Amino acid sequence: MAYVIVKNEQRQADERRVAETFGTNMSSAEKRELVEHIAARSREAYAELKHMEDR
Repeated sequence: MAYVIVKNEQRQADERRVAETFGTNMSSAEKRELVEHIAARSREAYAELKHMEDR
């Protein structure tokens, strides 16, 4: 069974920005996964900082 992740526009934009920043072309599954992971952790860190700032 294969799982499919449906990405919204913001998530796709984040991944494109990360790929451009690191200069990767996302040609392999490994590179795509790395970009997805970096973008996700960056979103989490940003959300945590915003949460701390709002306190």
